[in-house]
Amino acid sequence: MRAVIYGLPKSGTTYLFSLLAEAMTAQTPLVECFEPKTIDPDGTLRRGDGMAWPPAAHQLAKILYADANQKSGWNGPEAQAAFAGFDKKIFLVRDPRDRWISGFFYRWFHLHNPDPEAFYRALRLTEHKEKHPDEVPFHQLHSSDPEVLQTWANGYKEGLDALSDFLTGLAQDGWFILHYEDLVDKNWAALEAYLGFQLAADHGIRPSFKHVSRTNSHSNWRRWFTPDDEAFFKPVFGPFLQAQGYDAEDWQLEAVKELPAAEGSGYMHRLFHHPNGPHALPLPWKARLKKFLKRLLGRA
Repeated sequence: MRAVIYGLPKSGTTYLFSLLAEAMTAQTPLVECFEPKTIDPDGTLRRGDGMAWPPAAHQLAKILYADANQKSGWNGPEAQAAFAGFDKKIFLVRDPRDRWISGFFYRWFHLHNPDPEAFYRALRLTEHKEKHPDEVPFHQLHSSDPEVLQTWANGYKEGLDALSDFLTGLAQDGWFILHYEDLVDKNWAALEAYLGFQLAADHGIRPSFKHVSRTNSHSNWRRWFTPDDEAFFKPVFGPFLQAQGYDAEDWQLEAVKELPAAEGSGYMHRLFHHPNGPHALPLPWKARLKKFLKRLLGRA
């Protein structure tokens, strides 16, 4: 079987890749293609770092959708044509309110080359919002400039409209459209029927992908958004929500006294100051000692 997972960044593609790889490997040896960027005429998939995967009978590929705000990845028609011959084709859709929050925090990963000044501005505002949730609308974390926000809103809505039209075409072409919310809640019956095998409910995301994971849940926008966010985001997200089977009128917020730093500022800090990145922080002496002893014992 050859299968492909396709979706926007922060829509659960890595988690689904882990699940399918586990299940498919149990059947027969599997060729795993993680985020290839191009395909050769003979079907060889290639990644920018030089990795290449020739066509195989038992193969799993995971690719990202390149929308207006994501330059890396595959545009819709290109991916649809490239993977037309695959046996199983899945596109992951996520509530854009949650995906925007998750994407905002993940943008500070060191490999994205974030601007340090912008990072520390966003970090300070996020830390304040965590302690005083009602005082800072989430969209203000992105920018406080009305013109910047309006430009973003116009571009983002345009991208969502294009994605919605594309998804209609994919469904007509036999692709399985999966909601991230069903993936997280383990509502897998329809997906398993499509695949022809079961998924392991106790299998989580692989350790090598843990830096990507933030909450492994959904509807967190209810806590992070304010009434000002509803007014700002509803015209942007509303048409997509309705077209993709979400309740576009449900903007019920959850009042909280604090927000968890692990989902916001702590996550941002960990990604920006990653040990392998240019902004890595010095390890505490205990951590340095532990690392030294581990290397010393490894040589013994």
